[in-house]
Amino acid sequence: MSAYPIPDNEAERQAALDDQCILDTEPDEDFDRITRLASQMLGVPIALISLVDRQRQWFLSRVGLEPRETPRELAFCAHTICSDDVMVVSDATADARFRDNPLVTGDPHIRFYAGVPLQTRSGFNLGTLCVISREPRQLAGTEHQLLKDLGGMVTQYLESRRNSYRCPLTGLQNRRPFHEAGQREFLRARQSRESLSLLLFGLDGFAAFCARFGTAQGDRLLQEMAATLQAQVGESALLGRVTADEFAVLRPGLEGPAATALAERIRGALTQGGWLVEGVRHPLAVSCGVGVLGGDDGGFKDLFRRTEAALTQARLSGATAT
Repeated sequence: MSAYPIPDNEAERQAALDDQCILDTEPDEDFDRITRLASQMLGVPIALISLVDRQRQWFLSRVGLEPRETPRELAFCAHTICSDDVMVVSDATADARFRDNPLVTGDPHIRFYAGVPLQTRSGFNLGTLCVISREPRQLAGTEHQLLKDLGGMVTQYLESRRNSYRCPLTGLQNRRPFHEAGQREFLRARQSRESLSLLLFGLDGFAAFCARFGTAQGDRLLQEMAATLQAQVGESALLGRVTADEFAVLRPGLEGPAATALAERIRGALTQGGWLVEGVRHPLAVSCGVGVLGGDDGGFKDLFRRTEAALTQARLSGATAT
């Protein structure tokens, strides 16, 4: 079995996949409907929407296959994403790239494979829509176009989902995807017994600020706050804009006084120098609530509620609260 190829733009491609915030999410009926159609219309037992991650292919949707992922070195789709066209393997046992592949020599005994890249508008192939059979066969001309059309539908759904999951102004995750990602981090921290801290920053008097200086200034302020947060917290943190005037930072491996110290440092960076409007600097008031994963937390929502309460207290007292 030959080694799988790496796209020339792999770093950028992976970043585009990460930006989707879709890996390890729950099943979605919009995507499942497409894999069912692909299986039925092409007459194959297996249809997959496969996203090619760093060391694995993860199935966003699947028909006729039980595992949710396989190693990338076994993935036919790792080859498909290196081209912009449909890849067809009529008989995997006669293809030097795949004949020794455990997915060919063993379960699910792949013989026929056809996959179309899921390409973003920026030209990055995130994965594939693919169909698989345990019998050798060809892909007819009409089936070739059908697979491409269904793949285009997957790409449209991915784009639509991304737009709804990201704040269009700041580029940060909205409340729902932040909570979904937070729950995954919560479960991971519980399993590994790692500390986990949540920081909520609220821009006090934001509505009055916009009424005084205009929504354009308000939008620019939110964008600057998002950029400052990203610069301060590093790549290991998860960021979101969870309400109109509140930003969230979820940081693994941090607890107690260290979390409070980080919150104060970020709060200082956000408020330093105030806000310049027409040559005049105006002070900014930013409150912060800090929550640390506790033994009584049944899920991320419990940690978030406690941190929201801390932010409310901070807004009343004018200081960071835990």
